[in-house]
Amino acid sequence: MAAANAPITMKEALTLPSLGINPQFINFTHVTMESEKYICIRETAPQNSVVIVDMSMPAQPLRRPITADSALMNPNSRILALKAQLPGTTQDHLQIFNIEMKAKVKSHQMPEQVVFWKWSSANMLALVTQTSVYHWSIEGDSEPVKMFDRTANLQGNQIINYRCDPSEKWLVLIGIAQGPPERPQLVKGNMQLFSVDQQRSQALEAHAASFAAFKVAGNDNASILISFASRSFNAGQLTSKLHVIELGAVPGKPSFTKKQADLFFPPDFADDFPVSMQISQKYGLIYVITKQGLLFVYDLETASAVYRNRISPDPIFLTTDASSVGGFYAVNRRGQVLLATVNEATLVPFVSGQLNNLELAVNLAKRGNLPGAENLVVQRFQELFSQAKYKEAAELAAESPQGILRTPDTVAKFQSVPVQAGQTPPLLQYFGTLLTRGKLNAFESLELSRLVVNQNKKNLLENWLAEDKLECTEELGDLVKVGYNPDYLFLLQTILRTDPQAAVNFALMMSQMEGGCPVDYNTITDLFLQRNLIREATAFLLDVLKPNLPEHGFLQTKVLEINLVTFPNVADAILANAAAKTGQIKEVERVTRESNFYDPEKTKNFLMEAKLPDARPLINVCDRFGFVPDLTHYLYVNNMLRYIEGYVQKVNPGNAPLVVGQLLDDECAEDFIKGLILSVRSLLPVEPLVEECEKRNRLRLLTQFLEHLVSEGSQDVHVHNALATVKAFMTADLPHELIELLEKIVLQNSAFSGNFNLQNLLILTAIKADPSRVMDYINRLDNFDGPAIGEVAVEAQLYEEAFAIFKKFNLNFSAVNVLLDNIRSIDRAVEFAFRVEEEAVWSQVAKAQLREGLVSEAIESFIRADDATQFLEVIKAAEDADVYHDLVRYLLMVRQKSKEPKVDSELIYAYAKIDQLGEIEEFILMPNVANLQNVGDRLYDEALYEAAKIIFRFISNWAKLAVTHVKLNEFQSAVDAARKANSSKTWKEVCFACVDAEEFRLAQICGLNIIIQVDDLEEVSEYYQNRGCFSELISLMESGLGLERAHMGIFTELGVLYARYRPEKLMEHIKLFSTRLNIPKLIRACDEQQHWKELTYLYIQYDEFDNAATTIMNHSPEAWDHMQFKDVVVKVANVELYYKAVHFYLQEHPDLINDLLNVIALRVDHTRVVDIMRKAGQLRLVKPYMVAVQSNNVSAVNEALNGIYVEEEDYDRLRESIELHDNFDQIGLAQKIEKHELLEMRRVAAYIYKKAGRWKQSIALSKKDNLYKDCMETCSQSGERELSEELLVYFIEQGKKECFAACLFVCYDMIRPDVALELAWMNNMIDFAFPYLLQFIREYTSKVDELIKEKLEALSEVKAKEKEEKDMVAQQNMYAQLLPLALPAPPMPGMGGGFAPPPMGGMGMPPMPPYGMPSMAPY
Repeated sequence: MAAANAPITMKEALTLPSLGINPQFINFTHVTMESEKYICIRETAPQNSVVIVDMSMPAQPLRRPITADSALMNPNSRILALKAQLPGTTQDHLQIFNIEMKAKVKSHQMPEQVVFWKWSSANMLALVTQTSVYHWSIEGDSEPVKMFDRTANLQGNQIINYRCDPSEKWLVLIGIAQGPPERPQLVKGNMQLFSVDQQRSQALEAHAASFAAFKVAGNDNASILISFASRSFNAGQLTSKLHVIELGAVPGKPSFTKKQADLFFPPDFADDFPVSMQISQKYGLIYVITKQGLLFVYDLETASAVYRNRISPDPIFLTTDASSVGGFYAVNRRGQVLLATVNEATLVPFVSGQLNNLELAVNLAKRGNLPGAENLVVQRFQELFSQAKYKEAAELAAESPQGILRTPDTVAKFQSVPVQAGQTPPLLQYFGTLLTRGKLNAFESLELSRLVVNQNKKNLLENWLAEDKLECTEELGDLVKVGYNPDYLFLLQTILRTDPQAAVNFALMMSQMEGGCPVDYNTITDLFLQRNLIREATAFLLDVLKPNLPEHGFLQTKVLEINLVTFPNVADAILANAAAKTGQIKEVERVTRESNFYDPEKTKNFLMEAKLPDARPLINVCDRFGFVPDLTHYLYVNNMLRYIEGYVQKVNPGNAPLVVGQLLDDECAEDFIKGLILSVRSLLPVEPLVEECEKRNRLRLLTQFLEHLVSEGSQDVHVHNALATVKAFMTADLPHELIELLEKIVLQNSAFSGNFNLQNLLILTAIKADPSRVMDYINRLDNFDGPAIGEVAVEAQLYEEAFAIFKKFNLNFSAVNVLLDNIRSIDRAVEFAFRVEEEAVWSQVAKAQLREGLVSEAIESFIRADDATQFLEVIKAAEDADVYHDLVRYLLMVRQKSKEPKVDSELIYAYAKIDQLGEIEEFILMPNVANLQNVGDRLYDEALYEAAKIIFRFISNWAKLAVTHVKLNEFQSAVDAARKANSSKTWKEVCFACVDAEEFRLAQICGLNIIIQVDDLEEVSEYYQNRGCFSELISLMESGLGLERAHMGIFTELGVLYARYRPEKLMEHIKLFSTRLNIPKLIRACDEQQHWKELTYLYIQYDEFDNAATTIMNHSPEAWDHMQFKDVVVKVANVELYYKAVHFYLQEHPDLINDLLNVIALRVDHTRVVDIMRKAGQLRLVKPYMVAVQSNNVSAVNEALNGIYVEEEDYDRLRESIELHDNFDQIGLAQKIEKHELLEMRRVAAYIYKKAGRWKQSIALSKKDNLYKDCMETCSQSGERELSEELLVYFIEQGKKECFAACLFVCYDMIRPDVALELAWMNNMIDFAFPYLLQFIREYTSKVDELIKEKLEALSEVKAKEKEEKDMVAQQNMYAQLLPLALPAPPMPGMGGGFAPPPMGGMGMPPMPPYGMPSMAPY
């Protein structure tokens, strides 16, 4: 394919050697390219340095003297990262420098060696060690953070890449290792995929991977995809695959269906493998680059192959994304930096024409806004329109590439459709679709506006204008301006929905309008607050309230209130401003007292820092939100004691204990504290006050206060207890004596026997000092605080005494808790529950039984308690204990109290577990809230298929019903259900089950519904084949050919099956459906099954002529056909195949070799062909070929043919060859044949010498053979006088008088007359020289006559000229006398005319007759 028509354009951006980079440093360890902006090269000779190439100005590289083991340029900015190993350690020192600022950003010393590193983003470095992967941010002072540990499959691998998805939630690490023992030269690829959210890794086989974001139809959020390529050798099979899958798919949302495709490597690249992958987000294309320079291009959405070519003859070791152009950069070992880009003009035509994939062509055009699919899009639009599918037509027009359908004609087309009653007009459907896609163009904006104005719906115009959906033009302005009064409130609401900041600007603009703001400030503020836009509302209010007008007091308060809860820092500023500038303490006090919209902690801190003279705002905040100790400390330290008194006396006396505790901690004077306590008196809670003082060992402080309360007749038990406690402490800790005293007072019939406080004191003292007496006191006393004393007894671990107390006071709930939690006797608790028969008691017993694993007993107790609150725990426990009969009873009770989906679902499950299928059918027919889908799935997962079948049939879940029938071996029913489900997954499950059960008729029904899906076809085929069902599979595929939705995959798969199991049908299938086959896949199958004839045919159909020719030659017994081979060989690209073909024909078909050579004659090196035949000793075999190409005057061909003519003694052909073709070793040939036994051969040798200018050798050779005529001709042609005269002497010596005479004529021009006459006179040959002499005399006398004649003519001309001049002068003189003076003078002699001398006679020799003899003129 011509480069201009290829869908991918390659160009050389630069070469590193041209920048002075030594080739030894152009490799993976020295060159890095993290983005399309920079290349970084590390040099170690002649000195250590780092070279940085800015791709925007590559001719000006920056070279710096830096020593490092690795260097990486930041992908976006001029920041350089360096790594160097510390001497004598395995630790690496990392540094980051800002080149522009000439400053170090940060550094870190890694405790282990970094084996690979890469910029994962503009501000993050990824560090890979032997065991782990770290991320190191260049911001702040953070150290590297460990992300995950490397999996075992990467052990011993060379790490070649690391990638993160845009959200940095998915990470992938890639390494390579030596291949398997059976094929070690094929490098193995390993990949580790890690999920940051799940903290899990997955190990996969892959050489290259990349992430991409892809928008799935129906899903508002982009899906994260990973694509990875692998090439592996397993079980003798070489597999090359490309996979595209979605990561982190959200359940319930449309997701991306995983795709896979084959990577077809040519035979010459058997051990090649992917080294890199780049994904173009601009065009949605996957680029897979291999080590040996192959480029595979696939579509991201469908994984369809788009293009394959070799882009570099040298190994590629580095690539990076060129996102700005949608391509990539690649660096090879030669130092070429290659840029691959999409040829936008040819990509779509290539896909639609060469690949015949119209759907992909349209999708690429829409996705990349590319030309080339106009006709397809228009045709599809017209089809949809003719079918009245206006919605689909509108969507197609909206997405049409380069907006080819967004024209007035399209609008007119929709306008022309009649509107059906009750339906949306097609024109509105079209405009609605455009509005959802983006902005309308000028014409569309105008037409839509006309439609809206005519319907008097100008508010829609306001909405669209605010959302920037319309293109503003003068026509549009003229249409809407007449009588237009903007609805500012509506406009503000519209802008708020899309751009809050723009809404603030719009509101501020309205506030500055002449005549005042058209919308009330409070209304504007409420609009912001309704959408929780606190910051925007605050920004608006702070701006409009700058004049500080009295009428804005309400708004000033409002801005404070809304910020106190959400943005306290803003409230802080507002409060500080209020306190400092306006002195409105009263207003601040009200806000802190009434408002709920502020952060208590921050507001408290602010008020303390503000040090307001009035502490009431601070008191409000601290009292409301529990900061009493902080408040007390602040007031005490700032000597604001009167506010402390005011707080405990007037605001909240209940918090006085906390105030007292803090004052004690602040070492406040006791007199002030006592006075403070006495000022509150009975309003102060005694128990917490005693606790606060007791913690600080300051109980004596309370003596006066407690005695004062008792004297006032206080009956508060805590007062008396506290006083007794105080006095007990004051009696120097004498508990036993105190008990004796109290027994005498309480147990003996005294006036204080029934005293409540004394009974409490007696029992409490006994609990602490003599527990053995407690039970007796409990039985004998009745007027004490049972609940409180019981809790004290529990704390003292007197559990039986506590149980007796609770039981005595009918505190059955507390009593059973003691039995269960402290005494730990479930039996006693059950017995107690039977005795009291209280639901709360049974409930506690049930919970305890459940904790102990007594599930059935617990269920019985829950039923008695009528307690449905613990149903989740009961369900789990019952399932663990397998007591489903009991669980059914419990759930039936629970259903009477609540309608919980969990309860109804578990009831169905329990029925299924006890095989009560009839009850299930009855239950689901009644009203229920069970999650039937989940229940059915659970029943299916636990093999309760009969019950699951009931559920799935009821909810019409045909997919699950089908697989349930499969589990029950009800295959016909399964097929019927699968037909209703019509799901690919369901069809597969049923089909595979039918295959396993040998129900092939049903399996075929299912299979026909599966194989129409391209992605599922291969899975079905493998399933059949793995089970040996070859004939059934072939029958299925043959039936699939007639389907309406039959696709390329079916035809291809059937071809593969024929190749494996029915080879006799293969060729017919290929010829019938060659245009509907995936030829690369079928090529692999034919190659594996050794069907060479079919393989050759496929290669030819796929334009793989090199492979076709190779296959024919390697497997000629089956694949060779002479006519076919001739057609193929002229189309191959690899010229080496021509010579391989010559060898092949020489060995196997020598009789046809000339026919082959004539076909490829224009493409081969004739010298090489001759060399091949000479080495094979078969030059004579290709004589016809050499004769045909000798016109090219190739030395090897000439010499070969001349040699053959010599051997064949064909002197005529030899002489003809020599005369016409002079590119050969002439002297060598002459020397070879000058002694040949044939005279004509020796004569040819002399001729060769003559042509070569070796006159003497030629003459000498002719003399030997008495070829005197040849001698004379040679002398004549040589032009050398000496040779001619020597030849005359030779003829005289030999007595060859006639030859002497002939030589004088032939060599007439070279022989001197005196020499000729002298030789003739001396050797008595005057008669033979006389003709020569006559001719010579005649020639020279003619020359003398010509000279005399010319001289006489010249003299005559001179005299005539002189006479003419004299006549002219005389005439001029006569004119001068006759004419007046004003007349002009006549022209001067010779003016206006030229003088030409007479023609000179020729001085050359007359024409020469044959052999150079001049013609004889008569005397």
